[in-house]
Amino acid sequence: MLVERVELDRIRGLDGIRTLSALEVGDSIFLSDFKKAQSIRSLSYYFVKSRNLPWKFVFRKMDRGWRVIRIR
Repeated sequence: MLVERVELDRIRGLDGIRTLSALEVGDSIFLSDFKKAQSIRSLSYYFVKSRNLPWKFVFRKMDRGWRVIRIR
């Protein structure tokens, strides 16, 4: 698994749904802003439930930020 740090400025133009739907299994998003991290976290739950997807995301605290990882 390759983990890459992604800065918010790089994904700022994309909305959360497009960002989450672009993730493959093992891909992740690193967020240094807690408010944005919580927003993406709750959006990931909504995204999976509303589209009835078999996907699963996890939310992990890292040094200097948080990471949302697609694991299934």
